[in-house]
Amino acid sequence: MTTLDGIRRPEYTGERRCWPCTVVNVVIVVAAGAALYVAGYPLVAGVVAVLGLLGIWARGYVVPYTPRFAPRLAAALGLGDTFGHGDTFGHGDGPPQELGGSLGGDADPDAVVDTLLRADVLAEDEAGLYMTDEFRTRWRDAMEPLQEATLDELAEAVMGVRMDADVRAERNERGEYVVVASHDGNRLHDAWLTRPVVIAEVAGVNALAGSGLTREAQLVAVEPLRSFLEACPDCGGPVEETTTVDCCGGPAGTAAEPDHVLACTDCDSRLFTFPTED
Repeated sequence: MTTLDGIRRPEYTGERRCWPCTVVNVVIVVAAGAALYVAGYPLVAGVVAVLGLLGIWARGYVVPYTPRFAPRLAAALGLGDTFGHGDTFGHGDGPPQELGGSLGGDADPDAVVDTLLRADVLAEDEAGLYMTDEFRTRWRDAMEPLQEATLDELAEAVMGVRMDADVRAERNERGEYVVVASHDGNRLHDAWLTRPVVIAEVAGVNALAGSGLTREAQLVAVEPLRSFLEACPDCGGPVEETTTVDCCGGPAGTAAEPDHVLACTDCDSRLFTFPTED
C-alpha cells in the first residue's frame, strides 16, 4: 500500500464526493495560498496550495468540520442547485420526515429494552446487548416475502399492522415511500417510511407475534430493533455504522450536524439513526 492509499478517503471521493464541500475547500485553500503569496511567502504559498488540493482530491476535504458548515454555506450561496443537490440542502418539496419515522410512536428506550429482554428477543452479556439467534432467524424469515413486494403491497402490509392510521404509497422524484398518517393528540403526524424501513418493521411486528407483547409494545419496539440489523432488509447488502450524510458521501439526507447512522453500503439506505447524545 502506498502512502497515498493510506490517506485516501473513498467514502468521501469518487461517486460519493460532495461537490459543494469540494468547492468550499478549494476556495479556502486557494485563498490561503493567495494570502501567503501576497504576504511575501511564495514558496510556502505554493506548498500550501499543492498539498491542500492534493488532500481535497484524495480525501474529499481538508478543512476540519467541513460537513458541519459546508452544506449551509453552499445553500446560502445558492450552490445546491448548481451541483444537483437542491433538494438535499433545502429539502425542497420532499417528505418532511423522509429519513425518520416509524410504525410506532415514541417510547422510553429503557422500558423497551426491558420488555425485549423479558421476551427473549434481546439478551445481554458483559459486551452489551445483542439479538438472540432465535429471534433474528424469525425476523429474517419474516422479511423474505416482503422483499419482492411492490410499494402498494408494502402499503397494504402496513395497513395490516396499523389499522388505526391512514396509509398510502407515495412516489415522487426523490423515491418511493409508505406514508403513515396518525393523530398525536390534536396533531396529525406523518411518518415517511422507505422500503427498507417498512420491510424491517412490518417483519419485526410479525416476528414478535407470540412473544407475549401487546400490539402497541410490538410497534414501539420495531424502531430500536433496526439498530441490530446485520444486512439491508431490502437489497440484502452489508450494513455499517457511519457518521456521514449525503454531504461528503454518506447515505441520503443532510443535517446541520452529521447523524450517526446505520446504513447499507450497497444501496446507501439509512436503516437507523442513533439517538444524539446530550
